[in-house]
Amino acid sequence: FFFICGIGLGFISLLSFFIFNLYRRVSKQNGLISKALQEKDILLREIHHRVKNNLQVISSLLSLQSRQIDDTDIKKAINKGRNRVRSMALIHQNLYQQENLTGVSVKVYLDNLVKELFNTYNVEHDNVQLSLDIEDIKLDVDTMVPFGLILNEFVSNCLKHAFPNSKRGKINIQLKEKGDSLFLSIQDNGIGIKKEDFEKSSSFGNRLIKAFVNKLNAEMEVLNNDGTTINLRIRDFKKSA
Repeated sequence: FFFICGIGLGFISLLSFFIFNLYRRVSKQNGLISKALQEKDILLREIHHRVKNNLQVISSLLSLQSRQIDDTDIKKAINKGRNRVRSMALIHQNLYQQENLTGVSVKVYLDNLVKELFNTYNVEHDNVQLSLDIEDIKLDVDTMVPFGLILNEFVSNCLKHAFPNSKRGKINIQLKEKGDSLFLSIQDNGIGIKKEDFEKSSSFGNRLIKAFVNKLNAEMEVLNNDGTTINLRIRDFKKSA
């Protein structure tokens, strides 16, 4: 009996020793994996930070260049390009400031973008009232870049053209997720634009909008009724994990 108990205790001791060593090895591997993930996180943040900084440098260079140009049309074109660069810089700025490095909060992004555009076009919030009804959706970077540029073009057009001569007005922006689609609506009560004029326009901004609308597999509707309403149904989008 004692012999059997001795064998049993020896076997249990051996098994305990094996389990303890296995635990140490697993703990060590987990530590290495955790360290690698932290280093990856730091690297991704640094990448987004540097991309944002580089885009801001480009934006500053375009701003300096526009000050040296007297031709009004060329200056406008450069400033439009600068706004597009800034809209992309905001995406990377939001990424490295958040815990989730793969997705951007549309709500936070749009709020920052609108503030920048109001400042760019010297629009007083008392003159143009803004209403945002945005679901707290986080989109993947590959979706957010074209979507952000579309937003930049639409909001810029509203601020530049809808309210001439400091006319007072309102801009309403809504974003909702319904089923397998995102629904974006941008509405203003400005002077309006005819659907035919919008579709015939060959401006770079309009071509940019149409290209990214196709990329997102979206349907666009332009309405002219007491202002302009742009409705966009986006089917091809990816939310961040």
